[in-house]
Amino acid sequence: MKGKVPQITLLGSNSGNNAGDAAILASILDILSKELPNALFYVPTTNPEFIAKNYGALYNVIPVNIMPWTGSVRLLGIPTIKCFRKSDIALICDGIIFDVKLFNPAFNFLITLVPLVPLAKIFDCKLVCYSTGIGPLQSPAGQWMAKYVMENCDLLMMREKDSLDLCRAVGVSKEIELTGDPAFLNRVSSTERASAILKELGIEKDNFMGFNVTSYVDRWLDPNSRLSDKAAFFDIVLEGIRDASKLCGFKPLLFSTHPMDEDIAVRLAQALNTAAISSRQYLSHDIMAVMRECSLFMGMRFHSLVFASAVGVPILGLVYAPKVRSYFRLLQTEQYGFELKNISSDLLKASIQKAWKEKEAIRAKQQKVVENLKRGAKSAARVLKERYFQEYAVAMDSQRDNRTIAKAHS
Repeated sequence: MKGKVPQITLLGSNSGNNAGDAAILASILDILSKELPNALFYVPTTNPEFIAKNYGALYNVIPVNIMPWTGSVRLLGIPTIKCFRKSDIALICDGIIFDVKLFNPAFNFLITLVPLVPLAKIFDCKLVCYSTGIGPLQSPAGQWMAKYVMENCDLLMMREKDSLDLCRAVGVSKEIELTGDPAFLNRVSSTERASAILKELGIEKDNFMGFNVTSYVDRWLDPNSRLSDKAAFFDIVLEGIRDASKLCGFKPLLFSTHPMDEDIAVRLAQALNTAAISSRQYLSHDIMAVMRECSLFMGMRFHSLVFASAVGVPILGLVYAPKVRSYFRLLQTEQYGFELKNISSDLLKASIQKAWKEKEAIRAKQQKVVENLKRGAKSAARVLKERYFQEYAVAMDSQRDNRTIAKAHS
């Protein structure tokens, strides 16, 4: 170790805009702080205030500003290099290894990870893919960059098998451990908090079905999987939900987990005479608490589906990106992940109606897998502790045992 305590840099989309990425950050801070008491975390972010306000008092975390005026282009810059100089390891978190808009560093992380690899080596900071999801990787340049980054990691842990298979497909030969998405371990607010949020929104407790729709629509899909008429998407979804709610007797509840999706969520909520819960107003912990009140959930954003699964809600989804298709395959309920190219209001209505009738069977099947994924997410933290900080962990356990003995004799 470079200091008296483990020092760890967390590389990810840590602005707080995306509730899924924020949940990953919160979960990693929480579980690693338990496994490695007093560990110090450096978090490069374009929104240091979000980190400090929401997690500064809970964990030993230092937000590191990477706005352009700090000499940074996305993750690449002087502030991150300074973090490497102090850190023992740097974790590549969540799903930032993809090649969509690859040469636009304002959008893409992978292109800024590549030059960070030799810089990490210079400062003896080991790179780790920590329960990472990768893809899509459709271009030769993106595949080469992803392979380069991962082959130069000291440890590779993937959150699901499709990411592991994609690693092999692009030529990664190193050993890869299969774990689980850290967001499965995200702290969930209380039932009382969920009731208070519903009251704030003017919604009484009801037979809820949750919905999440993203304004990306089909932008992350290959051309053969896209909608034939993207302009009709809003009306298709609206009509499908409205008709299904009448047939099944549920009240729809909209969830927005990214600011860019808030407009479409609010428009749908208004048309359906209901409310939209937005990550602009509520943290991931609160959003998950409200999701727990739903009997069934249909989502598009990957982490909206992870959130619902994590709190025991059966899910179905609209495949806006390959990782959503992968998730339903992982849950062994691939028939409930619906391809956008086939979507219609009638199909949506019929699919929701069928899932509503089968929701307990869906829940039982999905939750068997979810429980394993939660165990995998926990195991990632133990692997990290045992590989890099075993002596420190043993010393901390010894100190804790000594305090317990002293307290027993006092």
